[in-house]
Amino acid sequence: MLNVYDIVLNLLDSNRIYESFEWMMKDNIEHIKKIPMIRVNSNTLYDIIKNYIIVEKDFLKEIYKRCEVYQDEGVSSIDYACLFTDNYKVVAVEFNEEGKSLFKSYLLLDEEEEILELSNEIELRNINYQVIKKNTKELYLTREEEFRRNYLLKEIKYAYKKRFYEKINYLYEEIFPKDNKSIEEKYNILLNDITKNYSQEHNKIFKILKLSHSKKKTTSN
Repeated sequence: MLNVYDIVLNLLDSNRIYESFEWMMKDNIEHIKKIPMIRVNSNTLYDIIKNYIIVEKDFLKEIYKRCEVYQDEGVSSIDYACLFTDNYKVVAVEFNEEGKSLFKSYLLLDEEEEILELSNEIELRNINYQVIKKNTKELYLTREEEFRRNYLLKEIKYAYKKRFYEKINYLYEEIFPKDNKSIEEKYNILLNDITKNYSQEHNKIFKILKLSHSKKKTTSN
């Protein structure tokens, strides 16, 4: 097991791991002093990245408090955290005391490149783990697009619940031609289309909604 020194991580409690160019100022970016790295095969790394897993207690003992983090008051440790690599990609994972994966992070691209040069020196290991929950969430959207999609879904569901049917009609007609479908049909079509086929058309109605909200705030002030 090799120790890696002086890297930056963004361990997020999320269904999805974001590349470093999608990190935001509000994220809890941590400066890692030291963290152990384990080399695994590509299938194992895929499960680690894609799904929620649980590792055995013996593995947790190996990495216990071996991850150290710079803090304002000094250096602290994370109980169970390490890097995994298959010589092509690196991911950091923090586990709870039961061995369940909680937080994950990719690395800065330049730091990952440097680390991958060292990964061939590590012996390939078989990690005993189980997939406890598969993550079927789509990974084709950027972080900003994902935010916009979720915002739209929330707004449309709220409008339907509050019977703001004019808003649903308006948004529907921005994407689809006018037709004789019922409000319920339009509502379901919008939800399905935004969820499965997010596109520039949806970005357009997102901007419309944000602009209308901004105008309301300006008027109220």
